[in-house]
Amino acid sequence: MNRVKRWLSIKKNKNARLFLLLGLVLFNLALWLISSFIAYLISPADYGGNVFAAFWRSGITWMMDPGFYAVDGNVGLRLLSIAVIVTSMISFSGGIIAYVASLFSSIIENAEKGKDKLYVFNHVLILNWNSKALELIADYLYDDSVNNVVILSACDKNEVEKMISRKLYGIQKEKNAKLNVIVKEGDVFSKSDLNDVCIDNSHSIIILAPIGEEDDDAADMSVIKTLMLVANCEQNKNQTIILETKKDDTAQLVREKISKTLGIEGRIFPILPDEMMGKLIAQTLLYSEVNDVYQELFSFKGAEFYTLPEGNISEFMQTHNKGIPIYNLNGAMYVLGKNAQDLASVRKEPLGELRKLTLGDTGLYKDKNIVIFGKNNKLRYIVESLNLYEKDSGCKVNLTFVASNDAETIQKSIKDIRKIDSILILSSDKLDKKDYDSDVLLTLLMIQDTAKLHKSDIIIELLESKHYDIAQGYNIKNTIISNKYISRIMTQISKDKRLYDIFQDLLSYDTCNGTKITYEVYTFLAADFLCEKLPMLFSSQSELVVSCYLSSNGKYTVIGHVKEGKTRVFQGDLDKTEELVIQPNDKLIVICQ
Repeated sequence: MNRVKRWLSIKKNKNARLFLLLGLVLFNLALWLISSFIAYLISPADYGGNVFAAFWRSGITWMMDPGFYAVDGNVGLRLLSIAVIVTSMISFSGGIIAYVASLFSSIIENAEKGKDKLYVFNHVLILNWNSKALELIADYLYDDSVNNVVILSACDKNEVEKMISRKLYGIQKEKNAKLNVIVKEGDVFSKSDLNDVCIDNSHSIIILAPIGEEDDDAADMSVIKTLMLVANCEQNKNQTIILETKKDDTAQLVREKISKTLGIEGRIFPILPDEMMGKLIAQTLLYSEVNDVYQELFSFKGAEFYTLPEGNISEFMQTHNKGIPIYNLNGAMYVLGKNAQDLASVRKEPLGELRKLTLGDTGLYKDKNIVIFGKNNKLRYIVESLNLYEKDSGCKVNLTFVASNDAETIQKSIKDIRKIDSILILSSDKLDKKDYDSDVLLTLLMIQDTAKLHKSDIIIELLESKHYDIAQGYNIKNTIISNKYISRIMTQISKDKRLYDIFQDLLSYDTCNGTKITYEVYTFLAADFLCEKLPMLFSSQSELVVSCYLSSNGKYTVIGHVKEGKTRVFQGDLDKTEELVIQPNDKLIVICQ
């Protein structure tokens, strides 16, 4: 008896739903057999003396259809039929219906909570949830090659879906996109949950730092543990794995050790947001229009980078009319174009001899006086980049740091500065989420008079994109939304992992020892860059691009221009006839070493 009790107890706790179903079935089976046999004993004549007839004409009939209770038999048979009907209404009809209703309810609840197994293919899988995920999803709306994005995190599914809905409202209607965003609630440390989101069939995996992890070490350790489990799942060997890391040491560990140990070298790309944003902010301080250029190049809107097998840049430039080749790097040729199809477009005949231009090498790089308000983890990368620029260009960058946004402190810190070219306001990364950017907006109010006096460019960093509209009414030259930039870089790399190399290259100035020569984006004043009589008329974008490239022996690649404050990156049919007039105060967007 004890063994039976133990067995029943174990089975009930392991699968209560199945245990209940079996109990209902057995009880109703017993009710049918026992009631039928009793009915036969009470009135055998009603069944012609055949006990088997009683099984089909009494108990089962009363249970299946309560309207057929015994009306012609003796009193005992009538009372038995009523008792069976009442009992079966509770145990059979009520019990089974309640069980099925509960089963359907459970299925619906699991679907609403995102706990059911998915069957998707070639999708982007995002593991963990933070504010960068919203920007990732928004940018995928502009990538026609991505149809499904799946998110697996421990966050409440309904809350995540509400945030996504608010973020995409308006964008989806404008783009008329058909992107499916599927949110699953689960544990990224569970192999079962990873299999439920078809990790083996995904095109790209993006592992974000989990929300709520304020400590950098804890956040990075969470990402590393997730990576270790991901690597142990069955995978498509062409998958791209992107990691968000907080510390330099973690990114280096992933590149040099973990990727080799796990056998995923060449497919894994650690992204250090503070480093990449620090470098980008530094370039924007030196050449303010660079921010507009990167906003386009790092997204799926407008012109973007594509990769082809390594080839002859000059030859490609003269034969292709819808792509601008940038340079060869690590076995790939990087080409700027509107879409991948444009890269195959060739001219019927190569370009003829173009005009020979005299381009200036001196005067392109200028001294800068920069004031930086605030402090965060990006500051050291900003300073490092500016120091490398000084050594690379031979120009002087004078930096003034102001830690407080108190009006008196600001006035004392900058009162003796004769000229301020750029003002940078950094957002503190030590604030609670509800206080994000409050320090930036307050400082922005305080420095308005100073900026007007010096005619300075104001560059601010925001962590929340919803604060963008607030800032735009205050003489802002550039607003850099960190999360948006990093998310765009991730989406681009998930599309083509070879883009990782060009992003790292463009954002980095040459190292101090000169062992690494990199390319960067610059915006040069036309009067300094073109040593010609201005204004100068070009008949097409290709005439300007190819003339500058050949005249400089491949040193300068022009990819666009800035006219009257409006930035334009060249794309589409570069041979299309237009009057492209370059004025002395225009700026040319140039990629060069």
